[in-house]
Amino acid sequence: MIRRTVSTWLRFLMASTLASASLWGKVPLERAQVTISVYNEAGVPGDVLTQGEKEALRVFWKAGIEVKWLNCNVPAASEEESRMCREAVSLGHFHLRVVREAAGLKRETMGIAFVAEDGSGCYADLFYEPMKELHNSDGTNLASLLGHVAAHEVGHLLLGANSHGVAGIMHARWTSEELENTRRGRLVFEDKESRKMKERLLTARRLSNQDSPETASDCRTSRRFSDRNAR
Repeated sequence: MIRRTVSTWLRFLMASTLASASLWGKVPLERAQVTISVYNEAGVPGDVLTQGEKEALRVFWKAGIEVKWLNCNVPAASEEESRMCREAVSLGHFHLRVVREAAGLKRETMGIAFVAEDGSGCYADLFYEPMKELHNSDGTNLASLLGHVAAHEVGHLLLGANSHGVAGIMHARWTSEELENTRRGRLVFEDKESRKMKERLLTARRLSNQDSPETASDCRTSRRFSDRNAR
């Protein structure tokens, strides 16, 4: 069944932020928003998936972006649920598929985003088996790893082509130190990445509110295209 994941602690955090801004007479900074439809084709346990979504939500929250998760089943329980999951695939609504392993990629690859040369893209795949293997070999927290890999791949969709970084969550190959930072909640987006993602989302929302045709072709790519955004 499709469900909207909005955690209690996030509501508390938002309320605390607003209260603090009111106390000091400041208006809180505008947050961008993105919706992500998740298709759990790998059979990831519900608690692991939920905690992974919370980890990714926290990473994006630090970047000034609020995430709304739609956990989708195939086939959907109803036409309404199906519509909610698939509607408006654009810069503000991505599809994230979790499958067991990659076909035609290196065994250790944990995810891939499908981005065209012009930077457009709305689809990403996560590969669950390599994450489980890493968890079994060194004890890396599985849910935390899943969430950070999800944030990395969605980051590619928001940042566009050639968006691997030299450090942080967008680094192409995570070191042992960076993997440790996933456990400690310290693997995040660089400031310039956060600004770019937020700016793109806010611009897309403004154009959408103006019924601009420029927003209609945000997702011309499909899963057949990739800008080597696999990690």
